[in-house]
Amino acid sequence: MEIKDTKLIEIFHTLEKIEKMNRAILFHKSIEGETDELAIEQYTRVKAKLTEQLLHLLDEMDLHLKVAAA
Repeated sequence: MEIKDTKLIEIFHTLEKIEKMNRAILFHKSIEGETDELAIEQYTRVKAKLTEQLLHLLDEMDLHLKVAAA
């Protein structure tokens, strides 16, 4: 059961990281007059990689999902 527990923890941490990226993107979009497009682009890229990682982890748990947009 330990391997499955480890996977669940990894899935949870990946979801937390995705949520942090979402908050960072929203923060940089909300800066009036000084939107940092480079930061938004970088956070979006990291979020996409984390989403790929999450899908891979879910596949390993025999949960197959398709994402329309990241």
